Amino acid sequence: MAKMILKIYLVLSLLLAADIAAYVFYKISLRGYYADIILFWLWISGSIAIVIAFWKKLWAKLFLGTMISGLILSMLPMGLPFYFLVFATTPAGLWMSKDLSKDYRAQIVSYSVMVPPWLQVIQKTGPFEKEILQCRDSQLQNDQMEVRIRNSKDIIFEKETDSTITLTLFYGGPNTILTFDKATGKILDQQ
Repeated sequence: MAKMILKIYLVLSLLLAADIAAYVFYKISLRGYYADIILFWLWISGSIAIVIAFWKKLWAKLFLGTMISGLILSMLPMGLPFYFLVFATTPAGLWMSKDLSKDYRAQIVSYSVMVPPWLQVIQKTGPFEKEILQCRDSQLQNDQMEVRIRNSKDIIFEKETDSTITLTLFYGGPNTILTFDKATGKILDQQ
């Protein structure tokens, strides 16, 4: 039984490592906001199962100590790494999520207490998805405090061409229409 738990844990560890590497280097992840979170919590559950199954081994005790130490050390520098961990591995980092079309979804996320939320547009491709653009408040060319990404009540898909995608950030008052270059992710036009 212990060897089976170890094999499952190794597979989960490889999946999590591949998921993290694909996102860091290529902005590709599992499809849906919660898929990565579920994979992470499966890995945490597997870590606990490994510690319990191999408790008599020294390396299991060291592994548990390393995990607890890492958690405690993440809280020391004003808790910023800890907040990132909490926001990235729970739904707390998701402000808004919306399917724009059969090919795209948008989400407003924040993984830090120090950085305002930002808009991400993600292209759905089978079981995976690729982030094609990000937009932060600093990129919006508007000095009004209410016209911020965090204040938008809805994200509306307007149109798409071969090279651009146009979205409306709906505020209930003055809305912002943004046209992005799909290749670079930069704002080409803002109305």
